[in-house]
Amino acid sequence: MSHEFELATVLHKSKFLARFFGGNTRPHDKKARPRNSLSREDRFMLRHNLLMNQVFEFLAQTGLDPIPDHYELAWHYLTCSSSIQRMMVESHMLEHGGIAPHDACDMLDEIRTSISERELHQMVEDARQTMTDAAVLTDRSGKDAAEYGDALGESVQLLAKSAYGSEVQVNQLKKLQQLTSEMIERAAIAEARLKARGKAILQLKSRLAQSQKQALSDPLTNLPNRRAFEACLKTALEETGRLGAPLSVAFCDIDLFKRINDTHGHATGDRVIHHVGDFLQRTASANVHVARHGGEEFVVLFEKKTSAEAMEMLEEVRSRLAAKQLVAKDTLRPIGLVTFSAGVAQLQEGESGSAFLARADQALYEAKNTGRNKVCIAA
Repeated sequence: MSHEFELATVLHKSKFLARFFGGNTRPHDKKARPRNSLSREDRFMLRHNLLMNQVFEFLAQTGLDPIPDHYELAWHYLTCSSSIQRMMVESHMLEHGGIAPHDACDMLDEIRTSISERELHQMVEDARQTMTDAAVLTDRSGKDAAEYGDALGESVQLLAKSAYGSEVQVNQLKKLQQLTSEMIERAAIAEARLKARGKAILQLKSRLAQSQKQALSDPLTNLPNRRAFEACLKTALEETGRLGAPLSVAFCDIDLFKRINDTHGHATGDRVIHHVGDFLQRTASANVHVARHGGEEFVVLFEKKTSAEAMEMLEEVRSRLAAKQLVAKDTLRPIGLVTFSAGVAQLQEGESGSAFLARADQALYEAKNTGRNKVCIAA
């Protein structure tokens, strides 16, 4: 690691702490001082100094900018990723000597999805256990009721045989009273437990639905993520093969996005991604599916649409977006025009899904290399 890069990393660390605590930071005083006399950032550093140093060392080694997504990737790598995910990051580092921003985005998406899948698995196990407990409780209640019925039958037979007002009859009446009281108490307990189990199952269903949504959605734009798109594409390819209807796909990439990040900061860059995602989402319907593919790139799947029809829809979005003059929310500095380039391909007979996407990607490169802010159709 070069001295200049190490120095830049230390500066990023200082800026991070200043932004995190809303004030100016100063070098950490290693001399013992009463804890209540330390600033918030000094107390934070006392508790988390080792992890913070590891995070910034990770950013320096990978060459990643200090932005929230990259902090999150570092945190997952250092604290809670599985051995497989750590190996994924380390293998990439060994092969490429660093991590490009778009690769970091892909890794983070895979880690988030993996975590969501583990949560889903745990919730399924919790639901299974809850259902098992409820079944056991129901079975126990049924047995209690059967035992009560048997005891009641025996008592009735004894009452029928005994003389009126005899000691035997009195004892049987007392026994019936006790059995009835116990059965009522057991039924009340069982009912309360079943209600609690039912409530737990409803909560699990809600958490499961929420976790499934998170596993398939992009947290920045709330659009479906790459995994959700791939599942949608697989279904669409099968449906197209069955019906023979046209199918088109488009990759859309925000033009000169790095310049926006460098000039206005990553928070503004995130808002620009969200803004473009909103524009594209307006085209979504039962047959048009929009997803964030990663970084500043989006993908749109057009079922039952030719490439010409898909291009027409994207041109309308592109022209409306290009008519907007944006301003940075934090600084009120003008961002200016925000545009995107797009490449469209229509599925050819006998073509594989990967070849289909590759042609759309090539059309996107053509749009980028021939002036940007345009839509090109693949040959």
